Amino acid sequence: MIENDRYYRRYVKDVKSGYIFLQTGLVKNAILDSIFEINYRLSIQIAKDKKFTDQTFFKDTPYTPVFDKTPSKYSKRLIKQIHHLQNLYKDNNTSDLVNNISSFLKEIDGITDVQKLTHDYLNLLKEINYVMPFLSSNKTGYANLINKYDRLLLLVDLKTSQQNNSTLNYPELDNAKFINLASLLDMEIRHENRNPTLHEYLTRQIAYEMINIRGYNEAPIVPWGNSGFRKIQTQASITDPGLGHLTGTIRKMDYINGTNVHIEYLERGEENDREVVEPYRLPDLATIGKVKMSVGKDTSVSSYVGRPMFENTFDNSFIKSVHTTIAVCSSIFMNGLSECKVAIERMTVSQAIKFMRVVSANVVRDESLQVLAAAFCVNYPLIDDREATLQSNNGMPKKITDRMEIAKLGIEIAKKGNFDKVTFDGTANWYPSDPIMEQLGYKNSLKLVHMAHEKGLLTYFSAGFRFKHLTDIVQTGTDGIGLGGAQILRFMDSKNGYQDPFKQENVKKILDINQKAANNTVGQGSILLTRLDRMYFEGSLPSWAEGQRNNLYIALLNKDEQSISNVLDDLQEIMQLPIDLVHPLVAWAQRLISNENDAIVFTNMEQSLKEHYINLLRRHITHHDYNELNSVLKEIISNPNRS
Repeated sequence: MIENDRYYRRYVKDVKSGYIFLQTGLVKNAILDSIFEINYRLSIQIAKDKKFTDQTFFKDTPYTPVFDKTPSKYSKRLIKQIHHLQNLYKDNNTSDLVNNISSFLKEIDGITDVQKLTHDYLNLLKEINYVMPFLSSNKTGYANLINKYDRLLLLVDLKTSQQNNSTLNYPELDNAKFINLASLLDMEIRHENRNPTLHEYLTRQIAYEMINIRGYNEAPIVPWGNSGFRKIQTQASITDPGLGHLTGTIRKMDYINGTNVHIEYLERGEENDREVVEPYRLPDLATIGKVKMSVGKDTSVSSYVGRPMFENTFDNSFIKSVHTTIAVCSSIFMNGLSECKVAIERMTVSQAIKFMRVVSANVVRDESLQVLAAAFCVNYPLIDDREATLQSNNGMPKKITDRMEIAKLGIEIAKKGNFDKVTFDGTANWYPSDPIMEQLGYKNSLKLVHMAHEKGLLTYFSAGFRFKHLTDIVQTGTDGIGLGGAQILRFMDSKNGYQDPFKQENVKKILDINQKAANNTVGQGSILLTRLDRMYFEGSLPSWAEGQRNNLYIALLNKDEQSISNVLDDLQEIMQLPIDLVHPLVAWAQRLISNENDAIVFTNMEQSLKEHYINLLRRHITHHDYNELNSVLKEIISNPNRS
């Protein structure tokens, strides 16, 4: 198995080989879900055949969830969908294939023999692959079907791509172990830069069906990590409801390196009023688990959750709304995701802080690896009813409408609400959204990132990004950029707002622009500033470097390349610090230990207390006691004698 350079935490031991007995019902359900996916692949193929552009693409139906997965009813719906697609676009290249898929679906409900079912499905896949190639024609891979004991077995062995050992010197796997193995298989295929074989694709679909049953509750967690200390500072948060990821993003490491895989439902349709239809919405949980399985431990995966649901007043709805948000976030975190994003809307400032603190305290997660993100729309006013505000405003709350003031207040709320990340969104009552970089500008965006990073928060911007905005946003040093709308990664019917094919080829273009922006003088300066701000928050920043932090910030505001270059030269020691390849808390603690003689947090601290803390940090690192390590680190930076 090829390893990546991202830290990840495993909670169970990886399974590298094993087999399962295939059962008709399980295989049938997996096949039907795969045809649902293939229908989406067909829409991508038709878009290519028709050479659709953003101006010519059309679609006549919105996204609709599956209503019934009973095989007989599910297959009928799939037949209807696939014929509708053909009738709508009249693509001559796909007409015969549509008829063959339809014929297969008409027969599938009556097939009871697993061998015949699997055989017919694999033959259909060959036909599909001829029209729209997404599978390898190689017969050897890491997965094979074996007839044994009058039963059909699916055997996977990542140690060899030769025909697997038919003597079955392998363990029989339960569902959780098989999902883990399928995840490693998808990673290996991606690292080898190839398409899956027929049997490997079958393995993926069977694992997906197992996720439909119990989720992916043994997934490894790949965190965002500490700002400034990941290999690629600004991650392109590639956004899709799911199928675009499963058919596009996960295919190549070229789409993964520098990417956070974000799952979110984007289509608004014809209704654009934010009060009527939330601009971004929660994806379905099974899809979240499937995307995480296929991404594995190659990069972080996140999901949108949405704004809290209030039935009446805040107080009357508080318990239900809080517990609903906790339940949703917990279930997502249990699938191994690194982030849940909650929209902070329809609450006053004091209500939001109360709500967020309860969510943060009670959600099921690994607190040091899985982050809660607070999303603030800069076009959505905030009502500041905090006690200090009331006292200074004749007992009246203040309505905050200025975009920058909303964003800056969002940073305060996220910090006081015990969330880990603040996100700035620019949506309004129309779509496509106005680019947030045109609403805020480079200087304001840099200021927000700087303010948030020195408070220890991760940062993120979304809404309306086009290629021309990427350089400026990368050069703010932000942790993430939300990319997935019709402007840059999706086709959309401009008349009704219905979206469909994912433009996977644009992912590499985005990542290339981002890398180029990060590598020039301004980009390198922004990375250095993120390091300085992060180390300032940690207390690990050497006192001799603190004076340059504001100098660099001013130089970046003005994009003064000479001044930036001077600071880069002066602070090469900071730039040369290694990226974090260990647990984020361990990396933080190690920086404190390394700089114990000149770290700003120890400047005014008594020697005995400093030695006490250093000994505690070393002990907890040795014992991998991340809970205690977290507590000690928080205690250190909250010391009242900190300079």
